[in-house]
Amino acid sequence: MHGESSVKVPGGKLVRAAVTYEAHVQSVEIRGDFFLEPPEALTALERAVEGLPRDASHEEFATAVGAVDATLVGFDADDVATAVREAME
Repeated sequence: MHGESSVKVPGGKLVRAAVTYEAHVQSVEIRGDFFLEPPEALTALERAVEGLPRDASHEEFATAVGAVDATLVGFDADDVATAVREAME
């Protein structure tokens, strides 16, 4: 299955997630008008949630994203977790 969502972050940033999934997350694409350092870490953020069960908790998704060595500007791990989970609803 495939789903997409957009989350408006307090302060005006937008986080979009496109997720392919079955029982587990198969692939994730994260886009938006945010910044992160280093920019190459975007791929690591996307890979961090791949393989997690579709029904994993918000905290499990946020913890996986938060474990990536990156500085998120204008959004945080909770925002990514929200976007990914909403894409699978």
